[in-house]
Amino acid sequence: MQRRQLLNMAIGAMAAGFIPLSGAAQAGRSATGYLRTNWSRDPFSYGAYSYLAKGARRRDHVALGTPVGARLFFAGEAAHPEYNSTVHAAYESGQIAAEAIYETEAERVAVIGAGASGLAAASALIAEGYEVTLWEARDRIGGRVWTDSGLGMPLDLGASWIHGTDGNPLAELAATLGVKIAETEDTAIMRGRGGRRIPEVQRPGWLEDVFDVEHDYGADPEDLNVATYDNDADYDGPEVIFPQGYAQLFQAIPEGLEIQLNRVLREVAIEDAGVRLTDQAGQMARFDAVVVTVPLGVLKQGDIRFDPPLPAGKQAAIDRLGMGLLDKLFLRYDEVFWDRDVTWIETPETGLPRGQFNQWVNFYPYIGEPVIMAFNGAQPARDLAGLSDADFVARAEAVLNSVYPDV
Repeated sequence: MQRRQLLNMAIGAMAAGFIPLSGAAQAGRSATGYLRTNWSRDPFSYGAYSYLAKGARRRDHVALGTPVGARLFFAGEAAHPEYNSTVHAAYESGQIAAEAIYETEAERVAVIGAGASGLAAASALIAEGYEVTLWEARDRIGGRVWTDSGLGMPLDLGASWIHGTDGNPLAELAATLGVKIAETEDTAIMRGRGGRRIPEVQRPGWLEDVFDVEHDYGADPEDLNVATYDNDADYDGPEVIFPQGYAQLFQAIPEGLEIQLNRVLREVAIEDAGVRLTDQAGQMARFDAVVVTVPLGVLKQGDIRFDPPLPAGKQAAIDRLGMGLLDKLFLRYDEVFWDRDVTWIETPETGLPRGQFNQWVNFYPYIGEPVIMAFNGAQPARDLAGLSDADFVARAEAVLNSVYPDV
């Protein structure tokens, strides 16, 4: 299963949290804790990762990543010219933006966003002697890569996989840093109510749309420009995860990089002498150039004002591209009661609307802990976004209990 997820993450207590459940002292079917993401309500992303919507083309990604003069540059997974929705696309686009700045006379550069693209751009610029200041709206670095240890072990609330290791710069970075990776096995089982095993020939046709579109692209089938993905380029090789967390890739912050957390960009003004940036408090700073790496969802929302306005072609590309949604729910139990030796667990018979809690990832084979994670994507995830944590977790537990009855 090629999973193209730039898997969603949360922000602060609003989007993800660890809360010991009331049944924490009980053995069996009550989870002892959870981590939930709610990307559509994250004001620093408004979604998980980009996709090519109907009416959009690959050239829209190119248009998004094209610099505006010698002052304003863009990077991020949505700005990569060839492939998107992945951490390696974000990482490489940051390097591309840095290389474009090398061709200018800029010396003092601001980078907006401390995700994979922002950190890659800043690292490349620092290495070439530029003075770099990084603004990050969150209270942490990593952006949509976030490893959380609230359940007692590192779990990735955002990106989880390296999609193809052959020539992938993230695989090379992991090797350089000595970060352990683990190849995920493409094993799966489908369970129905009462625990019966559903054979492949009885797989509901709609389930493929859930897995292959809603979860892979974060989009509803009717919104995706399928034809644009027919010859989609990406890296070959196995799919791997980080048993100790994706955020290990960010352990080597370049010396001399100034990172300012909790600083939200509100305006970018191009001036004769450079760029004037204004934050949420009205404080201004001036630089020779700026690299904007905020997620596509933030650009679509219009939370950043550009003066002068962005070129019509770039704004049209932002409007045409889609911002996908993929949410996670991690549940930790006292023991494994599900199929412990498979990676993917499919549950089409939930009694819930299609797309809700139909796919699970068993983390036990990879981290040795009784942790299982559910995916919800696209409109089904939006429909669930307004539920309280208690109701959300209860739905998930009910599905697991129905397909793994306590006998």
